[in-house]
Amino acid sequence: MKKVLLSLALVCVTVLSFGQNNSILRPRIELVEVETEIDEAFTTELEVFYMNDENPRMYYLSLGHLGVGTDIIQVQFDPVFELFIPLGGTLDEAIAKMQEIKDFYKAPRKSTMELNGCFAVAYPNNEIVPVKVTRRQFVSKVLEFSLPTEGTQPLVRATHIGKNDFGSLLSSLKLYKKLHPKEK
Repeated sequence: MKKVLLSLALVCVTVLSFGQNNSILRPRIELVEVETEIDEAFTTELEVFYMNDENPRMYYLSLGHLGVGTDIIQVQFDPVFELFIPLGGTLDEAIAKMQEIKDFYKAPRKSTMELNGCFAVAYPNNEIVPVKVTRRQFVSKVLEFSLPTEGTQPLVRATHIGKNDFGSLLSSLKLYKKLHPKEK
């Protein structure tokens, strides 16, 4: 009987704690997503979303989980941390920022630019880090989004996004805007 009462008390405390504003589970509202499967073990997930509990609203681009390795070979082993790029407070600002990133695919090889980003667990936070974007050319045009490394480590934490995948995500976001004209 003691165990049953204790279990019920724990369930009640858990349920009540999720009702608070500082809940662990924050509402992440996905607008569009593109998933590319390179092989059975490696997939790239791109997503544009906003956090429903933020006021004012902020749109984010999730570049998925980063790998560790060189400029060419990346090993995926971190399934928890994601790289987020803040896109702006309105859908128009988000589309403009994504168009700016897409236009960088036209830059010469090894060109770089820097964006503000956030490397966090599951949800973006206020810790802004510089994200280096490098235009690469493998078989097709690719942008490498990488985090600064500390010291003289030759390893890079990065993800590589192909032009077609990024273009599909941007096209889907523009279509979302047309289908939801009242959403800001």
